[in-house]
Amino acid sequence: MIWFVHTAYDVDPSKVQEIFIDATYNCSRKANHLYAIMAQELGYGIPLVFMLMEIHEDEDTKSKKHDGESSQCNLNFYRAAKEFRIDPKFVHVDKDYAEISPAKVRVPQ
Repeated sequence: MIWFVHTAYDVDPSKVQEIFIDATYNCSRKANHLYAIMAQELGYGIPLVFMLMEIHEDEDTKSKKHDGESSQCNLNFYRAAKEFRIDPKFVHVDKDYAEISPAKVRVPQ
């Protein structure tokens, strides 16, 4: 599930120059992962987009059977953000490979 919240903060996605991407894992009793794209506006972090990724009980995200599913889900998340006119000059991510690899969608060719 992906949802955009920029209108609550009066932010024009097409004018955002810098974003931060981060995830919170296992954020409920279920193994859900919450991803966020935050914009930098006047020194403050403003939420733009969230994605809630459901991990089913029979899915093992560390096994080869489900290899790449998290990255593909993130890729879809970033593409949705790009289609929504979020096209920053700077993208900040931490050491999470599931965030870094799909973030290449942003890198100019």
